Formats: sequence, C-alpha cells, structure tokens
Amino acid sequence: MERLTPAEEKVMLRLWKLEKATVKEIVDMYPNPKPAYNTVSTIVRILERKKFIKHKPMGRGYIYLPKIGREQYRDYLADYILKFYFDGSRNEIVSFYNSNVTLNEIL
Repeated sequence: MERLTPAEEKVMLRLWKLEKATVKEIVDMYPNPKPAYNTVSTIVRILERKKFIKHKPMGRGYIYLPKIGREQYRDYLADYILKFYFDGSRNEIVSFYNSNVTLNEIL
C-alpha cells in the first residue's frame, strides 16, 4: 500500500462514506466551490490504478466501490506515522499526544 495525496484522500473519504458512488455523487459531496467533474474523474482513475477502488458498469457510466477499507488505510497510516515520525517508538508517540500540544497547534 502507498500513501495517498491529500486530493486522493478527500475522494476516498467521500467514497468510504457513500460506500459506492458515481463520480457525480462524489463531486456532490464536496462543499462549494466544488472541484471540476473532470478533476475528480481523473483522481478516481488514479485511485483505481493504485488499486484503492474498483468499478462496475452502470448504464452508460460506472459505479465506484472501495477495495481498501477506511480502517485498513487508517491502520496503514498509523503504522507509517509511527515508523517515520516517531522512529517506531510507541512511548514517544503516546508522550507526544499526551503533551499539552493541541491538534490545532500541530496542524
């Protein structure tokens, strides 16, 4: 598995919430100003190439479904952060999140 770009993550978060969707339905989940249909369609094709989603024919278009679950990707990201940002130390990550630093200060 590989890390997704922020744009890819935004599409996946919407698809996970919908469970299955057309590109239009994914676009409709965005707040205004919505991204262009073609932009989301391109990201969907990239996600399919990366094996995060699959498609099934529906009428003249396709319906997209996640192949990787939200929890599976979350676990992968947690392991990635632990390994590359905390040198694999669970104590260090717990200490970091138990400190007085708020999530808003981190972001």
